[in-house]
Amino acid sequence: MGAVKNMVRGFIFTGVYVLFTLAIPLTLFTLLFSIEGLPFEWEQIDQHNILFWLTAFGLLASGFAFFKYSSPKQSIRKGIFALIQVIINCLYLWSYKFSGASEIKFIIIDYGFFTLDISQMILIYMGVYFLTIVLKIYDIFDYTINREKIRENRMKE
Repeated sequence: MGAVKNMVRGFIFTGVYVLFTLAIPLTLFTLLFSIEGLPFEWEQIDQHNILFWLTAFGLLASGFAFFKYSSPKQSIRKGIFALIQVIINCLYLWSYKFSGASEIKFIIIDYGFFTLDISQMILIYMGVYFLTIVLKIYDIFDYTINREKIRENRMKE
């Protein structure tokens, strides 16, 4: 029964990742760039570049979410996939930066402009992800060293 539970859990978290890394950002950027009737213009925005990178890394993050969340607790496989997942999440966040989505300049006709810049927030998240990477590496070592204890505890349950 544990394998079925892990598979269902993997599919649920894959769906959550698809929602938060693909559906919401793609819908938001598509709606943002298709606003008509308002006095907005965009300056040097490459919509296709933004949508491509967000889709590419969003698909990777969603795919690896299945492998991470369908793995058994405290297994080396879960540790490795968790580390890969964190690295892919870093790449996903960084895709906002290098695709141009972190700084969008709105030009309001006849009034001026304003800029939405979230690059500093992305850098803060990257710092938190660095600490998470260190933690995941520690987890892999812990799962490897205590492999026998973990197996014994699983057999008792």
